[in-house]
Amino acid sequence: MDHIRTTRGRARGNGRAGSHPFLGKRIVVLTAHPDDEGIAAGTMYENHKTGGKTFLICATYGEKGKSHLARPVSDAALKRIRKAELREAAKVLKVDEVRFLGLPDAGVKERSRELFEKVMRAVTRIKPEYILSFGPDGMSGHLDHIAVGAAARRVARKLRIPLAAFTRADTGPHSDERRKFFLDRRKFGKYARTMPEYRKGDIKVAIDPAIKRRALRRHVSQFGTGDPFAQLPKKVAAQFMGSEHFIREDV
Repeated sequence: MDHIRTTRGRARGNGRAGSHPFLGKRIVVLTAHPDDEGIAAGTMYENHKTGGKTFLICATYGEKGKSHLARPVSDAALKRIRKAELREAAKVLKVDEVRFLGLPDAGVKERSRELFEKVMRAVTRIKPEYILSFGPDGMSGHLDHIAVGAAARRVARKLRIPLAAFTRADTGPHSDERRKFFLDRRKFGKYARTMPEYRKGDIKVAIDPAIKRRALRRHVSQFGTGDPFAQLPKKVAAQFMGSEHFIREDV
């Protein structure tokens, strides 16, 4: 297990947290790969602004994420690259601590017991007030996402910590466009066989799109130096920039 401390600061109270159950609090964000944190990037920054502390736990180093590389690199080299990219993104988002669990990219499901034990140890040490992670759909149906979400729910249940799952804004008129985009990705062999069903969120966090874009641009190996959402249909990309959505999970 590997962890990196980034920025630290004293809590400044709940500020603009309002009705949001986790802003201004001590939260753990549990993801599978570097750049997954983009799903909740704006929320992590808002948590910092409202006096909370954020602990980002990433299950893998993302060494299999080679489809966007301009030139081939080894798994070991990509681990180093993506680890550094996540550190830089975390600095932009004012994350208090980043921790890597060191599990194999595209192989998290096969190491579910080890994943649970590592997450359990980390969360027990951090003592968060809330956990944010993937729901049963893994957002995109990625098997690593689904496995990480399952571990998050199990840990939350055992430690009696509230959990919220990442979700999208809504299905909307462009749902077919989104469905085609994610179904096309099945060719990489890391996804569930069926397209995950959309679940409507009950928590909405308004975010600063400039901060989110700045953080995601740190992941050059995945997005290049241009728009990090260039690969997404325009209407789908627009949903990720104005707000972030979550579902309170019954654990």
